[in-house]
Amino acid sequence: MDLTEVVAGCLRRWYVPLVVVPLFVLLAGHLAQGAQPSWTATATLVVVPSPGLAVARDPAVGEDGPGDTNPFGSPATLALLVSRTVDVGDRGMDLPAGATTSASWDGLRPSLVLLSATAADPAGARTALAAARDAATAALADLQDRQGVGADAAFLAVSGSGPDAPGLDRPARTRMAVVVVAAGGLAAVTVAVALDTALIRRRSTSTPDRGVPQ
Repeated sequence: MDLTEVVAGCLRRWYVPLVVVPLFVLLAGHLAQGAQPSWTATATLVVVPSPGLAVARDPAVGEDGPGDTNPFGSPATLALLVSRTVDVGDRGMDLPAGATTSASWDGLRPSLVLLSATAADPAGARTALAAARDAATAALADLQDRQGVGADAAFLAVSGSGPDAPGLDRPARTRMAVVVVAAGGLAAVTVAVALDTALIRRRSTSTPDRGVPQ
């Protein structure tokens, strides 16, 4: 099927684009209105040994020290566990309406927990980020408490970078609308040509001696 046949099919079934394209235009407008700007704030926490754990791990202290009784071994292990705990929402957080948070672990900086919060306004982003920081700190303490780790042998969470000033994320509304309308045009052409072909074949089968009506 060449371009001429496609155009002819669309012209014969002109009512298909007349119905399909406006529906996609309405959908594009609805999606563009729903794509509101958002604000995102980020920060990092660093998992570090407590002063007591640092002393216990000091080679100069030797056997005279209290000994390393932390079963997690390295801050990287706890940073990974904390990021997973916070990111899957295992700890309830009091967030502003519509706000979301996330936590991740960077293998290149294994003792860091990367926190991010998104909300409809800067204040909401800051509030959500503070809740994520509190949740990460609480998760770190809870993981160690469950293993019976004492305060002198614990890892602590300290501020790394941030919190950064919330940044504005603007959705590409125009691009979204153009893509949806273009998809609607393509769908209209496809349906019109498919319908035209099916009707011509049906008429050809039902009236074989009279030719194919256009």
